[in-house]
Amino acid sequence: MRKLEKNNLELAPYPLDKHSPSSAARRMIIEVPIASKNETVGTALSKIENNIKKLKTIDYVYIINANKNLIGVFSFKNLLRHPRVIKIEKIMQRKLITASPGTDQEKIADLAVKHNIRAIPIIENKKLIGVVSIEQILPILNRALREDLLHLAGIHKAHLKYENTLAVPLFLSVLHRIPYLLIGLLGIIIAAVFVSIFEATLQKYLILAFFIPAIVYMSDALGTQHQTLFVRDLAILGRELNLRTYFLKQMTIGSLLAVVISGIIFLVITLFWKQPLMAFIISVSMFSALVVTSITALVITLAIDRFKLDPALGSGPVATIISDITSIVIYFAVAGIFLGGL
Repeated sequence: MRKLEKNNLELAPYPLDKHSPSSAARRMIIEVPIASKNETVGTALSKIENNIKKLKTIDYVYIINANKNLIGVFSFKNLLRHPRVIKIEKIMQRKLITASPGTDQEKIADLAVKHNIRAIPIIENKKLIGVVSIEQILPILNRALREDLLHLAGIHKAHLKYENTLAVPLFLSVLHRIPYLLIGLLGIIIAAVFVSIFEATLQKYLILAFFIPAIVYMSDALGTQHQTLFVRDLAILGRELNLRTYFLKQMTIGSLLAVVISGIIFLVITLFWKQPLMAFIISVSMFSALVVTSITALVITLAIDRFKLDPALGSGPVATIISDITSIVIYFAVAGIFLGGL
């Protein structure tokens, strides 16, 4: 035991083997100022002075009772503002921001930032067992920032065990990537078979064939925009992101973009090809495909995030092939409706 004062109040070392490396227990310190509520300010200051070489932080003084239950706290700055004869009970703050030893270290940092405090006391069964101080919180924030920057690039936190891609074995790299690409290859084959069914129609209405790449490309482009922004917002905002509001806003944006793009397509085909019916069919198809892509891109990205998979490997190939297939199906479905069946 590391005694911090001359009486029986003390913090004992805490067993860490039952907690993960990212838990608060692994970050906390026990060499902190503690006092009882009946002590005076002068007594607390004297104890800090006598143990200054042992203490690892003096930002706050923690008030515990005989059972070592945490009952209050006050800052060292506040301690210096009061007369030495006043009892601690009269100046201590009873509203406490605490965490359990199993709390994730990033949650600890989030609590410190949110409540603008320099340390988070760790309690178990109401007993004070340690403190995560600003010296431990700053490295946590730094690491979280670096992880989120990697997340912005499409590298999910769950896959950060490979911090250097050159260090990953060649076979393992191939094994991680090929399932998603095989899904894409299967999708291409399905799309090709679907298009071949309408070969006669494409020969009759050649302009439909001209705009297949346009429909597919614009769907992919809008879907990629949605995915990139969504991954970034998930990384930055985390649990604070209101998914319902976010999805509604992104769908509104996607619909407005679809109106603009499909309107331009309609004008171009009408002016240059002089085929207003085809212009209408292609523009309606473009609008429908872009709206559907807006939905699928967001849903797929969210699903990958929820399943702790890597967006850098999965969201691109999977979302792209789904976007391609749905845009082609929509294209020919709309054409079939307005051309009286294909």
